[in-house]
Amino acid sequence: MTGQIKKVKPRGRYPEELKRKIAKEYLAGRASVGYLGEEHGLKNKGVVKEFVKWYRRKDELCVQNQDTMSDKKASAGAAPELSAQEQLKQLKRQLELSQLKVEALETMIDLAEKEFQIEIRKKSGAKQSKK
Repeated sequence: MTGQIKKVKPRGRYPEELKRKIAKEYLAGRASVGYLGEEHGLKNKGVVKEFVKWYRRKDELCVQNQDTMSDKKASAGAAPELSAQEQLKQLKRQLELSQLKVEALETMIDLAEKEFQIEIRKKSGAKQSKK
């Protein structure tokens, strides 16, 4: 060993409010990753993607904690029926997950089209084949 000390750059930290705001905007479909990165003066679009991952992990933990708490309430003899507000929260969460799934599938199709250089999606004005 030469005894050299490795210098570590201090990582730039962003406030949680900013992370949450950017992730929510992206997940709501209001803006693209690139646009959000430019709009908020971030280093690159990878930072926005990390914010979204962070938000999803944090949100999943909250959902798991809520599920655990509701399981405890149900086992303690609470009414098994959900209130309208809880049903609305569950439906909103399902909608968010469905939207994320659609986005993931569209991204997969985009990547497949690019990599294999074929058109997978049907064009809206295409003629139907005659049989």
